[in-house]
Amino acid sequence: MKDDFLLLLTATVVALLAWSFWHFLGEAAFSVFSTLALLIVAADNMRLRRRLKVEHLAHHSMKQ
Repeated sequence: MKDDFLLLLTATVVALLAWSFWHFLGEAAFSVFSTLALLIVAADNMRLRRRLKVEHLAHHSMKQ
């Protein structure tokens, strides 16, 4: 019974947040999504470049 109530409460809160997001941002929500996606891709690119650099340096030092 407690789980049912918590599930219903969670669904209500998430639905309210989703409605608020679209209601208050409107068409600007797509700009928010685009900006967020661009930031995530840039952060992932930086992470992968660092990882590749570390692996390249480790491989290069093993050759010598």
